[in-house]
Amino acid sequence: MENNIYNKAVTYSLLSHISNSGILSRGPLDIFIPIVKKALHFLYSGRNGEYKSNKIDEIRDRINIEYGIDIPKIVLLKILKQIALDVNTEREYFQVFNDGAFWIKDFIFVDFDEQIEEAKINIKNLQNLFMEFCKIQNIDYEENNCVIRFIEKHKLSMSKYLSHKNTIPDNKDFLIAANFINFFKENGSIFYEQIKRIYLGSVLSMRLDYEPNIKDNNIQLTLLLDTNFIVSLIDLNTKESTYTCNTLLDICKKLNASFYVLPETIEEIKKLLYYKSETLDDVMISKYINEEDIYRACERRNLSKVDLDRIADNIEDILSQKRINIVGNTDKLKNKAKYSEDYKNLKKVRNTDLAALHDAMALIYVREKRGNKIRDFEKVNCWFVNNSFSQESMDNESNIQTNNYQPESIKVDDLLNILWLSSPVINKSINNNELSDIGLTSLIAFSLNESLPTARIIRELDSNIEKYAKEEITEKDIHYLSIRVTSRQLNSIDVEELNKLAKTNSSEFNIRLKDEVKKQEEIEKRKSERFEQVILAFNDKMQELDSKKEELEQIKKKTEEISLIKINEALQKTIQAEEENNKINKIREEEKKERKLLKDTINEIDKLTSQKERLEEEREQSVSMFKYWVVIILEFVCFGILLIGIVYYLFIYKGDVTLESMFSDNPFWLILVGVSFLAVIVRICSSYLSSPKIIYRKLKKEQYIHWEENHSEYHKILSRLTDLENTKKNILDKTDITTS
Repeated sequence: MENNIYNKAVTYSLLSHISNSGILSRGPLDIFIPIVKKALHFLYSGRNGEYKSNKIDEIRDRINIEYGIDIPKIVLLKILKQIALDVNTEREYFQVFNDGAFWIKDFIFVDFDEQIEEAKINIKNLQNLFMEFCKIQNIDYEENNCVIRFIEKHKLSMSKYLSHKNTIPDNKDFLIAANFINFFKENGSIFYEQIKRIYLGSVLSMRLDYEPNIKDNNIQLTLLLDTNFIVSLIDLNTKESTYTCNTLLDICKKLNASFYVLPETIEEIKKLLYYKSETLDDVMISKYINEEDIYRACERRNLSKVDLDRIADNIEDILSQKRINIVGNTDKLKNKAKYSEDYKNLKKVRNTDLAALHDAMALIYVREKRGNKIRDFEKVNCWFVNNSFSQESMDNESNIQTNNYQPESIKVDDLLNILWLSSPVINKSINNNELSDIGLTSLIAFSLNESLPTARIIRELDSNIEKYAKEEITEKDIHYLSIRVTSRQLNSIDVEELNKLAKTNSSEFNIRLKDEVKKQEEIEKRKSERFEQVILAFNDKMQELDSKKEELEQIKKKTEEISLIKINEALQKTIQAEEENNKINKIREEEKKERKLLKDTINEIDKLTSQKERLEEEREQSVSMFKYWVVIILEFVCFGILLIGIVYYLFIYKGDVTLESMFSDNPFWLILVGVSFLAVIVRICSSYLSSPKIIYRKLKKEQYIHWEENHSEYHKILSRLTDLENTKKNILDKTDITTS
C-alpha cells in the first residue's frame, strides 16, 4: 500500500479517536492540534537547544510526510497560534509569527502515541485482510483498489462542494472494496468498526477546507426532493436509506428549511409503485439483486400488491404529514426544460426521456430559486436532493459544475455530512457512530448498484426465469444467481446472452442457469471455509494483540498503583507537614494575638498610670493648699495677739511707757507677751514636733478622703490598673513573651 495512503488512514483513525473521546472540544480545528504538535516534536527532536525557521512550510511538509494530509497555510497558522497559547504557560517553548517564521525550544510531545501505534497495527491488519479477501474471491489484488482509497473517493466527491478545488473524478471500480466492507458490516465484525473510524476521520479532515456556520447565515434553505428520496422516505428502500432520509428531514426542520416536490415527481412515484404492484408476484431474482429495490423492501416489510396500491393512492397525504409541499403550476418550468441543454445531456444517462425531462425541470427550478450562481456552500439557499447512485453521472453529463460554482443537485449523505460538519445543532442530533454508518451504507449501495446490469435486463431475466425455469429452480438457486450478478460473475453481457438463450433454447437456458448456480455454490462453500479460516486467524491475532495490550495495561496499572502508593505516601507526608505548619502558624498567630494584647495592655497601663499620677498631683496640690491656710491662720493668730497687746499698752500709757514700767506695773502684759512668744515658738517648731505632726497628718488624711470622694474616676482608674496588671501577669506566665 502506498505510504501516503497508509499514513492518511492512520491519521483518520486518530482524528476519529480524538473526536469520539471529546478530549479537545473548544473548536472545529482542535482535533488537528495533536497532529501539528507531533510534527513540531519531530522537527525539534535530535536538535540541541532550539530550532528556528522562517518557513511555516517546513511544518506543513512534515505533517504531509508523517500523516498524509495537507493543511492550508492560513489554517495551520491558526492552529500553531493556539498551540503557543497552550504550551507557553510557565515559559516560552514555542513561538510563531504572522509571517510564517517559528521558533521551538524544549518541545516534547508524546500524547496519543499509544493510539497512533494501535491505529498502525489495525490499518496493516485491515489491508492484509483485504488481500486475503481478494484471494478468496479469485480476484487479483490491486493496492489502488483498497478500502482506504474507496473512502477517499467519497471525500473527493464532497470536496467539490467545500474546497473550490477542481477534483478529477476517480473512475476506478471499487466494487471489491464495497463487497469487503459490506461483508464485515453484515457480520458485525470489529473490522467494520475500524473502517467506520477511518470514514469518520476522512469526514473530519474536511474541516481543514471548510469552517462555516450555517446557523448564523440566516438563509432560508429550500430542498427539492427527488423520486428516489421520497421512495426511501416512505420505507420502500433499505432500512438504512429510510433512516438517512428521515434524519436529513428532521435535521433540516431544525434549520427551518422548507421541503418541496414537483408534481411530476408525484406522478413518477405513483407510476413506479403501480408498476411494482402489478409485477410483485412475478419477480424472482430482482428482489435479491438490488438491495434498494422496492421489491426487496416489500419482502422485508411483507407488503402486498394492495399495500403498494394504497401507498400510491395516498402519497400526497403521506408527504403532507411530513411537511413536504407540492410545487404549483409547472407548465412554464416544463417548457423551459424541453429546450434546455440539461435535457439534451440528461437524455444520455436517463432510462427514458420523461425521466430526463423531470430532472432538467428540477435543475432549472433550483437555479431560478437561487437567482445567481453561488460559490460558497453555506450561501446556497436551494438544493435538488436525491438518493441515487446515478448522481455523479448526472453532474458530469449536465455540466452543472463550472468555474467552481456549486452544483444544483446533491446526494443526501453528502448534504448530511456537510451539515454535520458545519452546525453545532446537527452535531448534537446525530452522533459520530450514526454518521459513519449512514455514510458507509450509502457508499456501499452506490458502488454495488453502479455495477449492476440495467433494470430492463434484470426484468427480462426475471421474466425468462418465470416462463422457462420456474418449476426447476429453487429459492436458494435464485439467491446464488443474484450473488453472481451482484458480484459481476455474471455481467451485463452475460445476462443479455442468457436472455437471448432463453428465447432460442429454453432447455439450454435451464442448464446454463443450473451451471451458474453450481459454480456459485462451490464458490460460496470455498469462500465460507476460507473466510472462516482467515477470520479465525485474524481473530486469534487480534486476541493475541488484545492479550499483549491487556498485559501492558496490567503492567501500566501496577506501575500506576505503585506510583499511586508513592504519591499517597508523599501526599501523606505533605499533609502531616502541612498540619505541623498549621499548628505552628496557629501558635504563632495566637502568640501574635497575645503580643498585641500585651502591647495594648501595657499601653493602656501607661496611659492610666499617667492619668493616676496627674490626679494624685492634683490631690497633693489641694492638700498643700489646706496646709498653707492652716499656717497662715496660726501666724495671724499669734501676731494678732502680740499686736493687740502692744496697741493696748500704748493706749493705756499714752506713749509714756518704758519696758520696765510695762512689765512691772502690769503683769497681764507680761502674760500676753509670753503667750505671743509661745505661739511663735509653736509655729516655728510645729514641723519638728511629733504631736503637732500627728494632728496635721490626721487633718491631711481627712482632706485626702474628702478629695477622693469628690473624684470617683480616680478609683475607676485604680481598679482598671489592677485588672490590667493581672492580665499582664497572666500573659507573661502563659507564654515566653517578655515586656522587652
